[in-house]
Amino acid sequence: MPGSTATGSLGRALDRYRHAPIGARLFIHGRAFLSDLAVVERYVPNKGFIVDLGCGHGLFACVLREASPTRRVLGIDLDPRKIDVARGAIQDTQWLRFEVGDIVSTPPPKCDAVTIVDVLYLIPFEQQEQVLRNAASALGEGGPLVVKAQEKRIDPRYAVTYAQELVTVSLGFTRGGRQRFFFPTRDAATAMFERAGFKMDVIEMPRRPYTDVLYLARKAPTKA
Repeated sequence: MPGSTATGSLGRALDRYRHAPIGARLFIHGRAFLSDLAVVERYVPNKGFIVDLGCGHGLFACVLREASPTRRVLGIDLDPRKIDVARGAIQDTQWLRFEVGDIVSTPPPKCDAVTIVDVLYLIPFEQQEQVLRNAASALGEGGPLVVKAQEKRIDPRYAVTYAQELVTVSLGFTRGGRQRFFFPTRDAATAMFERAGFKMDVIEMPRRPYTDVLYLARKAPTKA
């Protein structure tokens, strides 16, 4: 079930970055334009403790908090420079925090939901699966994992997806993926989620020029 509406939440989140360095601010606004974060937000529970893995500059974490005052949000990212920018956007430190951390090697704390937005393609497939296993370890049975990702397809939109990521990485806006990107096929992604302990549905992102999808996963019951 979609969570709260996101009317105005993206604009309010962007306003938090008005004093950020110009380079970071341009990237954050570009990401807001390209990523349809308000659509992703609707599928996240509107209350509880949410952990956003690979949060970057923290924009989606801020959207989550702006869209619902009953959420407590923690963003985790490997890049301390981006976390510094994210911390500069914090207005409500009791309910929104950012930490430097390796989402591959370190599981997140116990939480009510996990989000991963435009991150997994930057790391090899075996590490992607480890991130999903880490998310599963933080969730109770039935706990939701919301992942926005891009799929490998025989589709002109896949060429556009790949080209855009080459640009963002070459300009230094995105870390990782400097040798290649790791976009799974639909079948490969489904198998990866299942091995990590999730049952998963797929939703196509509306009106997108890229192969963007939402993986809506829930932690499967532990087998006796």
